[in-house]
Amino acid sequence: MKYFMHREFQVSPKLESQVNKYFNKVNTINTEVHIYNKTYKAVVDIKSFLLLSNFDCFNCLTNCCVQFPYEFNKKSRDLIKKNLKEYNNLTKAVSILKEEGMTEKEIIQSIENDPMLIPNKFIDTVFNRCTCSCVHIDRHLCAIHKICIDQGFSIEEVIDTKPLWCSIYPLEILINENEELYIFVPNSQNDYLSMNDSKFPCMDIKMSKSPYFRRENPIGFKEEDYKPFIDSYYPILKYIFGEIFVKDIKSSLNLLKEESINIQYNKKI
Repeated sequence: MKYFMHREFQVSPKLESQVNKYFNKVNTINTEVHIYNKTYKAVVDIKSFLLLSNFDCFNCLTNCCVQFPYEFNKKSRDLIKKNLKEYNNLTKAVSILKEEGMTEKEIIQSIENDPMLIPNKFIDTVFNRCTCSCVHIDRHLCAIHKICIDQGFSIEEVIDTKPLWCSIYPLEILINENEELYIFVPNSQNDYLSMNDSKFPCMDIKMSKSPYFRRENPIGFKEEDYKPFIDSYYPILKYIFGEIFVKDIKSSLNLLKEESINIQYNKKI
């Protein structure tokens, strides 16, 4: 078993055993998923999609979006090159690379060719977090996402431009040797069986009520804004995985109302 979007990372035997035990004891459905023009059979932990969530990223001050994604596509790279000044204003990545001795031509070549937009030797040394993560005013955001929104991109255009892993985070997808997917939303019920940190107030309403979080985030995260993950991410999941996937989940959960917008993708700063 491997991580679907990080296939170079084999799931440890211990975690694979935990995942198998978990999926054997929870309610699941079998459905189809369409990713990268390929159809996969998928086993889905449907109850996890009821997790109350509130991805009001533009009203959150939590520093969560820092890990390097699994890949940047051509649209990501082209957007950064075309908006190099704004990208640098947000991330300071270009300025830092110049301080490390790189010319602007070399930096652009790295953005075009290197997996993480920077030379590998700078990963975990000069840069210990995603080169697109940024702090705008007092919010931790994605520079690609912000540039897309500022330029009026649609939800679909934003999804196509950002790395897929970033678009579906925190959803976890594992793949077995038969090319079958195991899909679930990491939460306390499955002990956060995920390769990525996903224990944040946006996915844990109890954490959002804590004095510490409320003091640090006084502008957002009202309890009434929390809704099931399948509704919070409906347009994202429908666009990325296909209509069959979301309809099968919502039908199994008796949630038939179709959500048309997602605040995580279309709210202006």
